[in-house]
Amino acid sequence: MSNYLQPVYLTSFSIPDAWFEALGMLVKNEDKCNIYAVDFGSAGKTVREDGTVEPGLLRYERDFTSIHILNPGMRPLHPIIPDGLGIPPVTTVQKIEDYFATYILHPGKAENEDYSYGERICISVEEVCRKYREQGFGQNQCTIEIAKPEDIFLDSPPCCRSIDTKISKCRETGVYRLHFYIYFRSWNLWGGFPENLGGMQLLKEWMVKQIGDHPDGTPLVDGEMIVSSKSLNVREDVFELVKKRLYISNADVVQEVNYLSDMGSSEGIDYLRRCGVEVERYIEDAFIKENPDEGVIE
Repeated sequence: MSNYLQPVYLTSFSIPDAWFEALGMLVKNEDKCNIYAVDFGSAGKTVREDGTVEPGLLRYERDFTSIHILNPGMRPLHPIIPDGLGIPPVTTVQKIEDYFATYILHPGKAENEDYSYGERICISVEEVCRKYREQGFGQNQCTIEIAKPEDIFLDSPPCCRSIDTKISKCRETGVYRLHFYIYFRSWNLWGGFPENLGGMQLLKEWMVKQIGDHPDGTPLVDGEMIVSSKSLNVREDVFELVKKRLYISNADVVQEVNYLSDMGSSEGIDYLRRCGVEVERYIEDAFIKENPDEGVIE
């Protein structure tokens, strides 16, 4: 084991793929995780009326995680939870759209809130769009700052600290693309990650429309995401659900492959392949069990 920090870098096709692969990176590598009880903050320890202390939930995380998402705009934005696993959806299309409209791109905050992302984002997002539109695409000044220095005095400062942006010209197609570089100080991978990124992807698409094409007529289109955190984590209260979703047992894999095959879902089968499941082996095993006289599928 190295004495130094061991950052993790993943490259994923879409937001649901990034979620699935990050879950596997944590749960299938417990020996490389930092596992500790939360002292303060979300799910931290609590002191009972009798003075005894209830420990905080265990948190599983790596030293630092950075994920390059190649196609964050690919639908669906939310992870698909297969039927039959008995796992409630971590988020939905409607929740992501509501999150974007009422929280990400909404300048207000509730009476009981110290802040909202929308309150911070709306301060600068219009100016970021104006700078790109009027000053040009070739600049590195357009960061949407969410954190403030005085946030350190809050009991629960914003998890998302900044959304950095950049427009670059695609070397192959020649079009301009708007990219996001997002940093979270702490990040709930199971439920927070997909809804946060789904809403921020909708923000990026909205910004593309607000900025418009380059003055020479070259299109501006949606780009990629690089997201990072020193604490992309899974908590113990969902650990068993995570293992179930990752098909820790072969029975879960066979059930899912059979379901997708029966539904004729080639996209679902391809999704399993990208997640590292040896789909053909399970399809072949299932076929032989049902048709013992037919031999092996070539």
